[in-house]
This record gives sequence, C-alpha cells and structure tokens, in this order.
Amino acid sequence: RACADDRSGTLVMIHYAKGYWGLPLFLKLHGSPFPRTLPVAVMSVTITIWLHLWDSGREEIVRSFAHPYPFQMYGFVIGFLVVLRTNHSLARYMEARTGVETMGSKWADSVAMLNAFDGCTVGSRSQEIGKPAMKQDHEHHDDHARFIARLTHLVSLLHAMALQHLRGDEELENIVPARTRRQTNTTAGPELKRVRDRNEAKESAVEIADGPEDEGISGYLGTRAIKPNGKEGTRRLSARYNHMGAHLVHAATDDGKQARKNLVNPFLLSEDPGLWARCCAATPLAVIGGLDPHEFKELDELDCDRAYLVLAWIQALIMRRYEDLDGIRVGAPILSRVHQTLTNGMLGFNMADKIAKTPFPMPYAQMLSVCLVVFNLTMPIMVAGHINNLWLAILVNFISTVAYQGLNEVARELEDPFKPVHINDHGMPQLQAMFNSKVRAASPSVKKTLTHWAQCDSWEVEKE
Repeated sequence: RACADDRSGTLVMIHYAKGYWGLPLFLKLHGSPFPRTLPVAVMSVTITIWLHLWDSGREEIVRSFAHPYPFQMYGFVIGFLVVLRTNHSLARYMEARTGVETMGSKWADSVAMLNAFDGCTVGSRSQEIGKPAMKQDHEHHDDHARFIARLTHLVSLLHAMALQHLRGDEELENIVPARTRRQTNTTAGPELKRVRDRNEAKESAVEIADGPEDEGISGYLGTRAIKPNGKEGTRRLSARYNHMGAHLVHAATDDGKQARKNLVNPFLLSEDPGLWARCCAATPLAVIGGLDPHEFKELDELDCDRAYLVLAWIQALIMRRYEDLDGIRVGAPILSRVHQTLTNGMLGFNMADKIAKTPFPMPYAQMLSVCLVVFNLTMPIMVAGHINNLWLAILVNFISTVAYQGLNEVARELEDPFKPVHINDHGMPQLQAMFNSKVRAASPSVKKTLTHWAQCDSWEVEKE
C-alpha cells in the first residue's frame, strides 16, 4: 500500500488539504507553476539590479518617466488578458472532466441494466415474449456469469481505450490487468458493527485485519477490524472522507517503469514525443481481465478510434445474448435503452475528445506570450525609475513577474487536461480505477441480488 502514497502525484489528480489557511501549499513543489516562473523572474530581476547599479542610466530613466501611468495601463491590459485565458482554461478543464464522468456513468449504467435484464427477469412476462422462465431463481447460472464477466471486461476495455485516445496514447502495452476485487468477509465469524464516530476512544481500538497484498479495493474505502477477544468486530464506515480514496490503491499498478514525476521537467512545459511516450508508459491503465492476444491483434490494426471497435464488440455480445433462449428476457423496446445508454456514453467521450482535439486559439496565446515578454523586460525599467531602495526594487519586480507569468503558466497547463506530460492532468489511471470500481459494483451475482430482495421481502412481512 505504501507505493500508492509515494506515487500519488503520478497516478491521480493532485489533491491537497485545505487547512491552516492554505499555508502548507507554499511548500508544495510537485505540480506547482512557480518553478516555471523562476527563469523569467530571475532574468527580470537581473535587469533591475543592473539598472540600479548603472547610475547614469538610472538617472536618465528617472528623467524620462515623470509618471508610471502609461505602464500602468499596459499592465492592466496584460492582467485582463491573463485572467481571461485562465478562466477559459478552467472552463476547458472542467468540461473535459464532465465529459469523462458522463461516459463512465452511462457505461456503468448499461452494465447494471444488463445484469438485471439477463439475470433477474423471470416469470409470466418472460414467457409472453417467447422465452422460458428461469427454473431456479436463486441459483447462480454459469451462462449469466460468463456473459456478465465478458461484459464487464469489454466495458472496462472500452473506457480504457477512450482514455488512451484522449491522451494520445497508441501503445497497447500500456494496458495492464486490473487488481482483483477484494473479497468480503463471508465466512462465519463475529458480527460486525459500524462505527460512525470518527473520534473513537482509544480504549475501543481494535486490531486491523488487512487483506492480501495482491488484492485491490472494490468500490469502497474502509478497514475490517476485529477485537482480540473475537466476540465483536467493528468496521470503520466507508463514508469517511478521504481525498484520495480507495481508488488510489487500484490505480497503483505494479509496473516497474519510471515514475512520471521523475520524467517531467518542473521548470519547463515540454511536449516532446519521446517524453510523451515515456509518461504514458509510466501511467498504465488497468483493465478488468487484462487484454487477451486476440483483442490485442484486432486493436493493434487501428491507430485511433479504438473505442468504437470495442463498442461494436459490446453491442454484438448483447445481441448474441439476446438471441440465446436462456439469455436476456426483456422486450426489444426495453433492451434498446441499453444501446441508447451506451450511445450517450459515447457522446460524453466525444465531448471530451473535442477538448483534446481543439487547442486553445493560437493567436490569443501568441499575443499574450509576446505581451508578457515585453512586460517582463520593461518592468525593471519602471521599478528602477521609481524605487530607490535596491532590495525593495528586487522584491517588487520579482512578485510582479511571478504573478503574471505564474497565472499564464497555470492557464497553459490546465487548458490541455489530458496531456500526460502535464502533471496537473486528470489522472487517467485513477479515472480508470474509479470506473472499474463502478462496473464491479454494478455487476453483483444474481444469487446475491435475489437473496437481498428475499430478505427485504421477509423484513417487510415481519414489520407488518
């Protein structure tokens, strides 16, 4: 588990605590825009020092500028342009996240619907549409289990292919098998009691029983705790907030590649093709069941838009299962909702792809870059002409340059939220792990589902 914490910055979006008025953020360098502002700030401060030490030149500057009003107007225009670009970059960042969340939500919904349509639709209505009812409702049918297992694998693969497409990754070697689902405690043992008080007394502390190291976490964050006497156990409530979540463990794939944070230059945004490929390799995507050789061969024949091929496989699987006598037992109009949900997920994917394929307008970026260079070169002249103290001049020049250049660097990074060479991207491995968790939660066995409803029915009878 420790590897997840060490590599959190390479696998997920950067999360941070909001305590102590944000002061701890001052010391956080990973993902910070400040290192990229230092070269420009040092250059500008160096000019300021040189002008202050050049007596004759500084006197000429003082005589030339009676009032800093012209430069103030220029600084106002630059500030407006920087803020406008930052606003648009944040809008692109959130719109891209919305598109990814939409496609994942819709595809997970389709798994939940197919799991119910294929495993829990029985009785007279099934016979009306010409398909026999299930003989034993509470048995786990092997055909249904195989269908759902294949479906969850393909949907997980669909999501991974979509994320690969969004980040411009064509290497199928960056697809790895997902960790196995954590098994719940089904053996006979002490009854577990949920504890809601997070400030639990130390005398009620219990021994933590963790699972095997090769098991992942399926959909929740929590620990199973057993008291030494064996009479009663407690389980900490999964609803306790954790800004990283259990999905961080899921995303921490056991690859031996170099961590991305050691590949990216903190002083420069670079999109070198070699660096791009290394960053993608350092952040592999986990697929439930992995990638078999036949799928690898078929997908390798395509350079892009592989998600559509996987979508075709899923729809073909659904129709084959529907034609089976022991398969899906709902009418065609109802089953069409599944295809509609899959299509809505593809709409979310294409909305995110719009952000990935459409760069921030070049004329605006070019104009702002030129204006910032002029600002950083002329700022020392104004400082030297109006501030007599050298150290105060250095401080004012440094703060002004870092503020303008830093906001522009933030905008440059956030406007492309899928690029793997940007540390502040959306964290593709964690998004894939979160989706895998949803799919696994949406595909419980038929036996567990029917047993759950049977228990609910008996509870209602006792209540009455």
